[in-house]
Amino acid sequence: MNNKNVIIITHWTGGDVYPFIKLGVILKSAGYKVTVLTHCVYEKTVLDNDLNFKAVDSEEEYEVMNNSLYKLSDPIGNVNDYVDFHKEFHGKDRLLREVKLIESICDEESIIIARFRSSIAGQIAAEKNHLKYVSMILAPNFFSHMELHNQLFGETFKEEINKARKELNLSVIDNWLYWLYSPQYILCGWPNWYAKADETWPKCAAPIGFIKPENYIQNKNPINTKRNDLEYRNSDEEEINKFINEAKYSGIKTVIISAGSSRMIDEKMYAVAVDACIEANMYGIIVTPYSDYIPNPMPKNIRWTTKVPMTTLMDKVDVIINHGGIGTINEAVDAALPQVVMAHLVDRPDNADRLESFGIGKKVSPKMWNPDYISKILIEMGEDNVKEKCIYYQELNKKEYEENKVLEILERLKPTSEYIPVINEKIEKRESNKIDIKLKQQLSKKAIADLLRKKKLEK
Repeated sequence: MNNKNVIIITHWTGGDVYPFIKLGVILKSAGYKVTVLTHCVYEKTVLDNDLNFKAVDSEEEYEVMNNSLYKLSDPIGNVNDYVDFHKEFHGKDRLLREVKLIESICDEESIIIARFRSSIAGQIAAEKNHLKYVSMILAPNFFSHMELHNQLFGETFKEEINKARKELNLSVIDNWLYWLYSPQYILCGWPNWYAKADETWPKCAAPIGFIKPENYIQNKNPINTKRNDLEYRNSDEEEINKFINEAKYSGIKTVIISAGSSRMIDEKMYAVAVDACIEANMYGIIVTPYSDYIPNPMPKNIRWTTKVPMTTLMDKVDVIINHGGIGTINEAVDAALPQVVMAHLVDRPDNADRLESFGIGKKVSPKMWNPDYISKILIEMGEDNVKEKCIYYQELNKKEYEENKVLEILERLKPTSEYIPVINEKIEKRESNKIDIKLKQQLSKKAIADLLRKKKLEK
């Protein structure tokens, strides 16, 4: 047993926060003293898991941030929105405030673990106080975008970081991407079977598997009711169990429909998924804290709940329709649950492609979001041969959990020195593909991809 102090800092949606809380539970079980710094709305989950908690914001600040997450949905098409979000919620003032918060609870032996890219105050605090530090990234797709993002936004993000560093008497950084890739390790929250390293991964990338503690308390989803007439339709656990049993007695399959806690989705997802369940003659259980996504009137074979944790339901149903978030995917793999992924935005299409390649999920791109098509996919994913594959990957996951790689990595950590530019020759060479930054506002996503492809061929 050790009593080292671990400070975990993370931001944004439940899919970005819950894996870090789960990691905290694993570390506490190994003897670490763990404090989680994140949004105020996650306080109960952190405390219920017997971890220490510090809020990075107030309820009002969180609400503004949560309602602004849509600005992250299309960084190529809406550059200004993307940059504005980062300046407001991860700019100089927020960085300085979070560094001060970290310093109020750290000691000279502390280890800082921070979400890659968004929670960079952790990296700055580690440099300033010469602490051990690792960042953690949750999906492999994020690596593949980093060089392009560095070209589009790197200079702006670097300026905000350097404003904070100057006030803290730290030397300025010369390259946003190189700085993010400078830690001794970047923990990768997926198993080796899920993704293999490619040329976009930095040398410090260290897969540790999906994150699943033995004793984790998942709170029921907080209700966010905007339409009071729907409150009476929010089913409790007894009602949901009765609904599932009724389906089983009738020989009907049951489907979870959920995009987790995220607002960063296409609102059509829930309506199309509900209609697909009806067309496939399956029962559906919508799991979301947002009542404005719920159909009105509610179809007779559909229920909605915020009162039952989704992991509790996964062991009782036959298929899940989800948005492709890595946290939901992880939980479904653990439950050997076939997945229909209505993939849209950020890492989700890539996650869906991976599941489909393993035969345990099916990707449905937005252009194919129609009930008739998805109903056929639901029937296909409910077949026994898919379930057998899901059980195979469930067992692979169990073996990864037993290795507990993160504990070995933390034992090898060295204190962080102030950042010194490290030339990554692989990245440096590909920087020659750099697009003219003045063109970024004029180019569509496809045009940028075509331009980069052309430049690579010219090499």
